Amino acid sequence: MAESKPLIEALGVTKTFPGSRGFLGIGPKSAPSPVLHGVDLVMGHGEVTGLIGESGSGKTTFGKCILRIVEPTSGVVRLNGEDWLAVPQDAIAAHRRHYQMIYQNPYACLNPGLTVRAHLSETLKVFHGVVGSEAEDRIALELGRFGMIEKAASYPGELSGGEKRRISVARTLLTEPRLVVADEPTSGLDASVKADVLDAMLDARDADTAYLFISHDLDVIRFVSDRILVMYRGRIVEVMEKERIAPGVPHHPYTLRLFEAARADVPDAEETKALAEASSQKIDMAVGCPYRGLCQVWNSRGRPDDACAKERPELVTVDRRQKVACHVLVEQIGRPSPTDMNKQEAATGGSHPEEKQQ
Repeated sequence: MAESKPLIEALGVTKTFPGSRGFLGIGPKSAPSPVLHGVDLVMGHGEVTGLIGESGSGKTTFGKCILRIVEPTSGVVRLNGEDWLAVPQDAIAAHRRHYQMIYQNPYACLNPGLTVRAHLSETLKVFHGVVGSEAEDRIALELGRFGMIEKAASYPGELSGGEKRRISVARTLLTEPRLVVADEPTSGLDASVKADVLDAMLDARDADTAYLFISHDLDVIRFVSDRILVMYRGRIVEVMEKERIAPGVPHHPYTLRLFEAARADVPDAEETKALAEASSQKIDMAVGCPYRGLCQVWNSRGRPDDACAKERPELVTVDRRQKVACHVLVEQIGRPSPTDMNKQEAATGGSHPEEKQQ
């Protein structure tokens, strides 16, 4: 039986926003702003991949580039085997049923003049041609899944922030998409509502529906994802299965910083001072590791003129279920030999999809 095509093949995706002039178009034009630097992602049908990183790291831009909500500057994007970047702009709308995005701001996705029921009715009519009693049954099922039956006649202005978010998620899932790019779908929700929304999203999907979860919330990513990608300044610096988030497992210094931030409400005085000092340093981002200015490991080594300052690190396999882009980490733990890799694969029943995807 032939192996099915990946759902997503995004290879070498870059995005640079052009410079702009000041207020009213007056003044010198600002320099172009590069956001993504050759990002790769391959996902199969039914996969759930998490993408984490700080605000401003390029996560949302990458998700929008995959769906062509924002046009990539360069790279390759294939969705279900189709050259997505070759699809004419006026033909993209016909594919929107299959490739959906849940936006971080639910308010922008809801019409203040339509009730909750009208929003869902419109979605069923436009994407599936479903109307009448069948539509009412589908709407009741979806609202029940999200605990929103009593809000069917409500307008967006009458809903709380969490309720607006649940409705935006419910409307997205009604399209029965193959791919959902979920940008901070639980942002601003309390713990109990957050769990309900995630459970409903995962329960509503079938074996063919894949999710790309974008978040800075490590707990959410660990809960929903099979595989996790860590993004720093528009580059993937680590790829791992969620089982690798465990005591004693080595990680990229930036990933460790994200873990520490997830466990603390606010950074302590020492970390705040270190970040301030690092951000004030003038570092040539065109060469070497872009994280080295914030890397405590590199700074503690006396900042030698080593590979971190000369060569941009690429993703290197350090475990069958983990890759990192870090000279220091690869030096410390070494690369597994082919024999070791074969032993790992034999112990787990064969090669892991990540090796084919990354």
